[in-house]
Amino acid sequence: MAILQNLQKEDIEWRAPWLLPDEILYRCGNFDWVPLLGIWGAIGYAPFLVLRQYRSRQIIPVTQGITDCEFSYKDDGYRKKIQEISSVWKQTRRMKRLVVGPMITLEYNEWWIIKQDFERKNANLEKRIEQMEEEKMNLN
Repeated sequence: MAILQNLQKEDIEWRAPWLLPDEILYRCGNFDWVPLLGIWGAIGYAPFLVLRQYRSRQIIPVTQGITDCEFSYKDDGYRKKIQEISSVWKQTRRMKRLVVGPMITLEYNEWWIIKQDFERKNANLEKRIEQMEEEKMNLN
């Protein structure tokens, strides 16, 4: 907690969620992933698993050993692990984001148009059924 309490505003990078980064952080130190410290402990995170969300080509990351960096602050030796994670965050690796085009396929666009058409026709039929039921009640 002392390490986290001593963070300065220059140590934190704030990003707007709607902005797509030009570079993607994919590794810290000798880890093939990014260790993340939280309020209860730490976990390993592989940013390569979500590249499609950044309109980039999906890459299958190395995740062997990713659970080795998971711990809670109750575990023995957690202070040493926090120091290790803090030091690897000073050795980050980034790569340029490789844009691969639109995020949706042509098939999806066609499906979406068909779905909207179906929903419109269905709504019209439901209205017509209600009108017919009202007419039937009036005739009775």
